[in-house]
Amino acid sequence: MKTTTEQRLYFESLVAQAEQELNQQPETYKRRLQRLVYLGYAVIFAIFISLVLLAGGATWLALTSSALLILLLKTKLIFVVFALIWVLLRSICIKIPSPKGYVLERKHYPKLWDEVDKISNTLSTPTIHQIILDTNLNVALVQTPRFGLIGPTRNTLVIGLELLLALSVQQTRSVLAHELAHLSGNHSKFAGKIYQLRQSWSQINQSFIQAKALGTGLISKFFNWYAPYFAGYSYVLARDNEYEADYIASQLTSREAAASALVSLTVLNEFTQQHFWKPLFERPYTQAQAESQIYTLLRQFYQQANLKNEDFKRYLRAALNRKTDPSDTHPALMERLKALKLVNLQANYAHEAKAITWLEPELEPVFKHFNRKWLESYGAQWDDLHARSKIAREKVNQLKMRLYEDLTPKERWNLAQLTAEYLPEKDALPLYQKYAEYHPEDTEADLAIGRLLLERDNPNGINYLEEAMLQPNLQLAAAEAAWRFYTKQNDTEQSKRWLIHLEAATDMMAAAQQERADLQAKDVLIDPSMNAITSLKPILLESLAKQKKVKAIWLAQKDVQHFPNYPVYVIAVKIRGFVVNQEKLQERLLTSLELPNDAFLINSVSHKKLFKQASTVGQRIY
Repeated sequence: MKTTTEQRLYFESLVAQAEQELNQQPETYKRRLQRLVYLGYAVIFAIFISLVLLAGGATWLALTSSALLILLLKTKLIFVVFALIWVLLRSICIKIPSPKGYVLERKHYPKLWDEVDKISNTLSTPTIHQIILDTNLNVALVQTPRFGLIGPTRNTLVIGLELLLALSVQQTRSVLAHELAHLSGNHSKFAGKIYQLRQSWSQINQSFIQAKALGTGLISKFFNWYAPYFAGYSYVLARDNEYEADYIASQLTSREAAASALVSLTVLNEFTQQHFWKPLFERPYTQAQAESQIYTLLRQFYQQANLKNEDFKRYLRAALNRKTDPSDTHPALMERLKALKLVNLQANYAHEAKAITWLEPELEPVFKHFNRKWLESYGAQWDDLHARSKIAREKVNQLKMRLYEDLTPKERWNLAQLTAEYLPEKDALPLYQKYAEYHPEDTEADLAIGRLLLERDNPNGINYLEEAMLQPNLQLAAAEAAWRFYTKQNDTEQSKRWLIHLEAATDMMAAAQQERADLQAKDVLIDPSMNAITSLKPILLESLAKQKKVKAIWLAQKDVQHFPNYPVYVIAVKIRGFVVNQEKLQERLLTSLELPNDAFLINSVSHKKLFKQASTVGQRIY
């Protein structure tokens, strides 16, 4: 199996190959892409034909040859035929879910529908069947096949409430025109078709991955290869699609509106995150009552936002310096502005009417709906966080009243950690640094210090993260922090270096999780440590040993390659007497004991081979 890095490099090489082929031999590239399209549909067609032939053949046998039918029944081959039919049927009848959101009905929101209709008619797009509203700063067009993987599609335009709150009318028209241009008659026919197919195959592949039903695995192997290959090979054309859609949007509105919309969508996400959402999610630490009018507050934020302040300019400079990522279907902002021939954007729509006015006069139900949804999702978390913050503040105050030298190592760590987690108005960095002075061997402090320094754009944090990388269980967090920092700094060389570290750590973590996911007879068990016996023996004697069916208990460990310092325990129970129902016995044993993390409970009746090994190499504690 390829590593994450190998998969990424393969994908990038595929994109580079496609880019070279498109530039040097465009017709060859298009023919190859068309063949990939035909291959995908040929597989679905073959599955469908196989299903029809099998079903027809089984029916014909039943009607024309009773002797042959009896033979099939006796040999149970008929069940194999029907099982195969069922597998194929499930393979092509996977349901691709429709997007969810607040449905904007035409009769209630005629202004918005009129805007969409005008653009759609101008561009000769397929019919837009539904418009729904979600909370994102984005617009998307989702095509959902009506009959599993085949048949006509239902076109749903998904518009983000935050986008309508943030962007002007002209900017939003441009964004809508851009999205609808991908499916328009004005768009390159071939490019538009590939855009639709790439979206479709992505949905199909995701549906197969998520499906758990019998039979989907047989076909999903093909799509697991095909969908990424098709996506990678079509990425180059996808970027061309974006340029063409930008151009069409600029023709329907103006170059200034199209460029301004691109800048806003790119920069406002981070600007809003830092200036609205981050302060909002810090309020539970000091404010008991959850905010109930979130999107009303967000509307006020965008109405008052100063898009000429230094923070916005800093985010914009960073966005303009960013290069196109090989794995991204969208070109970088600067490349798109260059294509529009409007790099030095002067137009400012910050104080123009926002597109949210398109939802009038039925705007109030929209705010009521999304405010209620937000409160339902985050209200309980707000209350819980406030309660935990109150306890944490009391604990911090108690610790600060004592001399630092009198605190235990755990108390010193808690002082820094609780301050960082629950007191956002306080600076936890000096507390972590002081802890590190007293406990230089603890690499978790290096991770915490490194993260805090990088959050302040201080590159000295990298030195601390490199120390944290020496501890295997900290590698994932350390590598991710460093990679994000260098990506934000547009340092391509260092970003790639840390991405490789991140991918290796991700693979190691996945392997460790898989290693701990189950216990099999082929696994090697070893003698447990004395610390494990000392800590677990009282718990096992208090719970398992009191069960009438339990005759003896052994404790062993699974021999693991990843994170051996975090043991996987195996608790082996010898059962006395006759057992009628093995499943109920195992369930009763598990109920009587609260298993520690990374632990398995086996018994001598249901897990004979494992029990024999555990009782041989393990320690008997009862």
